[in-house]
Amino acid sequence: MKKLILIRHAKSSWKHDGLSDKDRPLNKRGMQDAPMMALRTASALEKSGVWLSSPATRTIRTAEIFGQYCNRSLSTLKLNEQLYEATFQHLITELRQLKDKWSSAVIFAHNPGLNDLIFSITGEDLENLPTCGMAFIDLNIQSWNDLESDCGELTRLEYPKKAR
Repeated sequence: MKKLILIRHAKSSWKHDGLSDKDRPLNKRGMQDAPMMALRTASALEKSGVWLSSPATRTIRTAEIFGQYCNRSLSTLKLNEQLYEATFQHLITELRQLKDKWSSAVIFAHNPGLNDLIFSITGEDLENLPTCGMAFIDLNIQSWNDLESDCGELTRLEYPKKAR
């Protein structure tokens, strides 16, 4: 069995004209929500295997904050260009390439790809994984290469409004 934790980046800022979407930073609420969510879930994340992140500024910063609360060095975070604006099919392709030595994976990325991935592998229609939302999924697979539709169960869902 493999475990997958999907984390949508914290709330980002739109107030910097001229910045590309990829370069948008976290806003004040994002900077408050990320530590709260990291603290709330640190025990589940500390022992997790590989951490992958989209290279977007807001996603990397979210992962950095989580890393601080989970005793995880930023040097262990693997940036993956393919996770930026990835569809759920792209996410599945990337996950299938993980080494089987990893029993769990944490993915910091974006909607709608994350939301669609949750639906594809669990059948759970969340409509929207909120910013800084987290989906914990148990996968009924032995190898990442076996990841496919309906192979997982959503076991935990966390998001900032639920935590307040």
